[in-house]
Amino acid sequence: MVFGKGYTTGSFLQLQSSGTASAKKGVAVVTVNDLKIDAKILTRASDRKKGLSGRESLPLSEGLLFVFENSGQYPFWMKDMEFAIDIIWIDENKRIAYIVHNAPPEPGRDDDELTLYKPGVFAKYVLEINAGLAQRYGIVVGDLVNFEL
Repeated sequence: MVFGKGYTTGSFLQLQSSGTASAKKGVAVVTVNDLKIDAKILTRASDRKKGLSGRESLPLSEGLLFVFENSGQYPFWMKDMEFAIDIIWIDENKRIAYIVHNAPPEPGRDDDELTLYKPGVFAKYVLEINAGLAQRYGIVVGDLVNFEL
């Protein structure tokens, strides 16, 4: 099984056994089922717009947690992305409301040609992680997500 760009099951298992505890400012430890991710917290609109754009990869134990002031139907796109990700919308009660598995990069497309991933549900948080992790950990709509801001 392959996760994201350049990662294999072997590197994933090695990464998981080393642990990912984090006490960095601006980072939340996000857990869902048995998955634990050190997620950079993005609260500013400019940071949320950029997201993972331009990065070549994302370590398997890391992700981004987008935090919005209010619940809403927030669309996401893969602008300037170089690897696939799972996008997980989380409601104000910290339950998963919607998941896009394996959203692929769309190189060479103009902004108006990019796929907009917009769930028909309200969310206050969105978690981006490497493609395949949600499925690997059996993460589904309704699961409880734990993190502290």
